[in-house]
Amino acid sequence: MDMISDELLATFMGTNLVVILTVLGFAGIVFNIINITVFVSLGFSDTTNISLLGLATADIGVLLPVIGYSVLYNPLTLQVTPFETIDAVNYVVLGSTHVLFCRIAGCLTAFITFERFMCVAFPLHVKAIVTHKRTILVVVGIYATLVASTLPQYLANQIAPRFNAQFNITVIGIVLSPSADQLENFTLTVDIVAQVASFVIVVASTLGLVRSLVSVAKWRSSTSSSALSLKVSGRDKQLVKMVLLISVVFIACSLPTVVGNLVMVFVKDFNVKGSNKNLFIFVCVIFFILDAINSIINIFIYLRMSSKFREKFWSVFQCRSKDKRICRLK
Repeated sequence: MDMISDELLATFMGTNLVVILTVLGFAGIVFNIINITVFVSLGFSDTTNISLLGLATADIGVLLPVIGYSVLYNPLTLQVTPFETIDAVNYVVLGSTHVLFCRIAGCLTAFITFERFMCVAFPLHVKAIVTHKRTILVVVGIYATLVASTLPQYLANQIAPRFNAQFNITVIGIVLSPSADQLENFTLTVDIVAQVASFVIVVASTLGLVRSLVSVAKWRSSTSSSALSLKVSGRDKQLVKMVLLISVVFIACSLPTVVGNLVMVFVKDFNVKGSNKNLFIFVCVIFFILDAINSIINIFIYLRMSSKFREKFWSVFQCRSKDKRICRLK
């Protein structure tokens, strides 16, 4: 028997999907459009800007389905739309797309964190390893691989007219392909592998960055201020701290989702088609909120930690007020 009643689920979803996620979704899309504008204006002399541009694009992909949820589960929509149709759009279109871009964002975060770790741990060799061409190939490769791995999910579940024997009517709902289980299992396997792998890489690279920063600090305290010391502390240290903060936020927001997906693997009925469907949806709404927060917060990290981003932001968005709180696009 499902642990969450239909009434409790409806109230919870009405509050969080229709209200909270609507605000987070629209705000996040605006913020990430600003991020994209600033990174394009900065140019791509620094390979990290390429990865951060890809991350901002993926974050928009994460947030667009969030707005779709707020429309789909609006009380007005629920009154005029059959539940089977809502369930179909939720599962086939919004859910799959949201998960896809969450995995892309996770893999890009892992790559950015690992790249910064390489810059600190192997400063003399990283420029030969992490080139502009290779960075573009990695970013495009992440997008292409994960999109290709999600296609079987769309093939397994299609939205089409189906007969409802209980009410003796034909409604728009989910129509399963003959090999739906195999196709879904493939996508689910790739999804979990990508999620766990990116999470482990981010955690390991973050720990490596912290250790490297501590080592650099000890080395600086035991030597005189040299040109190399100033280079490490001035140009790279702030960027490393910014990436560290992005990684910490990613870890905090992704840990519950990683645990939830592992539970879904080992608990048979913990999915959208199982006997614990309401509990699964309840937990997924919490995951959506965490994903939205993770996609929104980066702009504040950039403005606080990156002087280049901050300067370019103010040069692109001309301020009307002295305190720089009300701006307009040039």
